Amino acid sequence: MTELDNSDKTLPETLITILEPCEVPLSFDYHNRTIDVRPIATALLRWGYDSDSIALDLWKRVTDSPQKIELLKKLLRPCNAHMVLPSSESGFVPRRARTWQEARSNFLQSDDLKASVIWWTRDFYLDLLLTIMAPSHTPTPSERSTPTRNQEAFRRKLFDRDGVVSLIGRVKNSRSPPLPPGVIYFSSATLQGAHIIPFSANSHPELRNALSVFAGRSVEMLLTGSQINDPSNGLLLDVLTHQTFGEFKIGIECREKTYRLRKLYPDIDLPEMLARHNDQEALLFGMNSLSVPSPSELLCNVHLAIGYVLRESNASQTISAILEDEEEFNSGSTDGDYWLAAGASYLERKLRGLASANYSDTHDPGEQERLARDDHVITAG
Repeated sequence: MTELDNSDKTLPETLITILEPCEVPLSFDYHNRTIDVRPIATALLRWGYDSDSIALDLWKRVTDSPQKIELLKKLLRPCNAHMVLPSSESGFVPRRARTWQEARSNFLQSDDLKASVIWWTRDFYLDLLLTIMAPSHTPTPSERSTPTRNQEAFRRKLFDRDGVVSLIGRVKNSRSPPLPPGVIYFSSATLQGAHIIPFSANSHPELRNALSVFAGRSVEMLLTGSQINDPSNGLLLDVLTHQTFGEFKIGIECREKTYRLRKLYPDIDLPEMLARHNDQEALLFGMNSLSVPSPSELLCNVHLAIGYVLRESNASQTISAILEDEEEFNSGSTDGDYWLAAGASYLERKLRGLASANYSDTHDPGEQERLARDDHVITAG
């Protein structure tokens, strides 16, 4: 085991330190699979859009009882702090400083603290990572809900903003008139209005709640009702690039109003048209019209951060396998134990969404905010 330095650490650093790999297992079972907690929890803390918000959310979970708070006070004393204890013979005597190595070991001796980390990670895994990777049905203009009726208008606004050639992939919309000489594109296909944060977030309160913690701010107004189809949540993409973007294999980084394509996987794992692009290549949105909003800096960077978490935790492969099993379950092509496992996991995800929606509908939002502020935070060294 690598020896730890004993310098002061921030809250995210503290939690990463005590969760680093060691011989004590931390895992949960889901869909006949054992999911390792550590890589997911530490990737969330390292790569999340707002690591302080994510760390505080975990900290609330491990300090939600007086017993846990007292235990944490004892094991997370500042490293190298020479504290003294009263003695009847010699008065106050130095006490050996606690090290981060000891803090990690002691933390993992507590079943209550381990359970808190496991359930917190499981919630994030199901409500954010698995839910956001699940295929979402992008509605057609003929369907009835208000956000759905706006789908074609959403696509037209993206054409107004960026023209008829996609910035990522350089694909020309096949139904558009011929372009003048000198306009570069590599192929033609039907371009889609792709959502940066999936359309499914509109009907998944638990996903929006998890995204708000992940981003360190509320995203409710950005992802509900007709706002889900605002051009600030949109890109023009061909179907293959849309799929790759939805699998979080590529993303967009936005800093100081400059957009850059980021490749999260090697070119060999990406479609050919994406291999033509360079990592960090500039993307010039709004060249066709500045009157339509450019992609949201927040939503682009949140999407990219989720991609990093999925990549660094190696969660993508397992989640993809789970979703494939659910798809087979929904098509009726599974049986036996696999049918039961896929059906149970799919039902649990749907029930979690219903429970979250019912809570949002029946509770005062002000009360929810007050409950969120009512935490028990202690200094972590």
